[in-house]
Amino acid sequence: MKIKEKNRRTNIYGVGIAFLLGITSCRQTGPIEARVASEPQTFCNPLNLDYRFMKIAEGAGIREAADPVVIPFKGHYWLFASKSSGYWHTDDFNTWEYVFIPDSVLPIEDYAPGLFVHDDYIYYIGSTRGKAMLYRSAHPETGQWEAVKSISANWDPAFYVEGDSLYLYYGSSPTDPIYGQRFNLKTLEAEGKTVACINTYTETHGWERPGARNELPRRPYLEGAWLTAHDGKYYLEYAAPGTEWDTYADGAYVSDNPLGPFKYLPNSPVSYKPTGFLGGAGHGCLFLVGDTYWKAATNSISVRHMFERRVSLYPAGFDTDGYLHTDTEWGDYPLFLPGKGSRKRPKWMLLSEDKPVSTSSSLADYPATQLVDENMRTAWVADSNKEEWVVIDLENEANIAAIQVNYDEYGATWLGRQSGLYQSYCLYASHDGEKWYVIADKSQKRTDTPHDYIEFESPFKARYIKWENKAYTISGNVSLRELRVFGLGSGKKPASLTEFNVEPNAKDACRATLSWQPVEGAKGYVVHAGIAPDKLYHTYQITDSTQIELTGLNADVSYYFSIDTYNEQGVTKGNVIHKLKRE
Repeated sequence: MKIKEKNRRTNIYGVGIAFLLGITSCRQTGPIEARVASEPQTFCNPLNLDYRFMKIAEGAGIREAADPVVIPFKGHYWLFASKSSGYWHTDDFNTWEYVFIPDSVLPIEDYAPGLFVHDDYIYYIGSTRGKAMLYRSAHPETGQWEAVKSISANWDPAFYVEGDSLYLYYGSSPTDPIYGQRFNLKTLEAEGKTVACINTYTETHGWERPGARNELPRRPYLEGAWLTAHDGKYYLEYAAPGTEWDTYADGAYVSDNPLGPFKYLPNSPVSYKPTGFLGGAGHGCLFLVGDTYWKAATNSISVRHMFERRVSLYPAGFDTDGYLHTDTEWGDYPLFLPGKGSRKRPKWMLLSEDKPVSTSSSLADYPATQLVDENMRTAWVADSNKEEWVVIDLENEANIAAIQVNYDEYGATWLGRQSGLYQSYCLYASHDGEKWYVIADKSQKRTDTPHDYIEFESPFKARYIKWENKAYTISGNVSLRELRVFGLGSGKKPASLTEFNVEPNAKDACRATLSWQPVEGAKGYVVHAGIAPDKLYHTYQITDSTQIELTGLNADVSYYFSIDTYNEQGVTKGNVIHKLKRE
């Protein structure tokens, strides 16, 4: 793995080729042989970018990136994100190259960049109040940009190009709507009036209500516009209720015209991930890789600062009835890289959650158990950044296919982008916890990879996994948010869930509670919800309960539900669908 600025390459997902269609077995008593894939077929969210530290004093030592725009240009995909001091580009979504941009060249530190491509140029504008300068570059890999024209843009700008017309959408406010404006693409002069396109309606759209459980009475922030044309229709996405919550999501309206009038898409939110290891899937963009749509989205951590965030990619698309949706089910498990294969993901499951774990040391408020609690917001912190280690007991021999090492930044005080930061480590595997075999040697790595992901060329069998620190320059205490092991366990999948209850909330039509009896052998459950039996696009992953209150429903929409069961051997689809009855 290599990370560098400008001309050096950045492999952010690990290295190697993998045969992913099956899990192979190894002898349980013999040596463990594992090779890191040199041409990986998978990745694991969040993206393993060298996220910049905040520049503000209260953000010292806190990484951030949000509001992603992924745009194809000259055979590459370019990723711009808020507060990144530059941007990344890739041609395979496995190896990324970072380009540092000083403020004197481009207002790169503005939030929520807007971009479009026209006549062999990529155009850029940042979020400002009132007028802003539009820049362009024919060779963004060189870091060279030129000022073009000052235009009215405002906050959270997004562009859509059609023929000789350039459409600008903008807005970020708890009171104001998303606005649209048409420009002449050749002259960049505004044509026609500014149009108020959409707004929030928390009375009937439960997911738009602020709060971790959509419980706060105040107005949400309406922001993050993005327009996509598909099959003669125009889909205007927007983000709500706020970037600091797992409920951060994108809804959508649809129209026959780029400036409306727009009609609410009843399966909204169309990008939604309120549960799992890493929550939030709002304020992003849609982009095509071949003929397949992908969604780039903002994830929420928001522990040390509300703008502590990450970026993820999820499969997305339109169904045959024209409903836009994003597939976030298992969205923080290994997924096939964009352009790799026709399936969404290999059938690997998480093997490390809630397993016995031991460490070399731990600070009092950051225990070892937080390494395996499947929560991005918690962390284990060691006493030092020297000879520290972690051992996870998977409790049974399992077929191991991939490992994700998620670093924390406890004790860091960096401001802005820094050179010379890195995390070096080794991974080992064992059958008995005594004799260890090296499975990944990153002791000489000198790159910043806060969410390192390793795919193995072939799965191997082991019971114990060990991480060993070799060098850590982020702070004086090495810390990990989560050490995640993926593959397949031995045994059978759980039985299917044969019955569950749906109870509407008598006082609030945006809420309903689902409950069921435990299923033997199930590690957890995945609730599916949607506006029709074939449109169950919302998913909720649950491991510690047999009920869930859904707080983000639309009051005037009928819903259908099903529930899957899962364990370390795989997923068993639910064969019962219930409808939420509206009075």
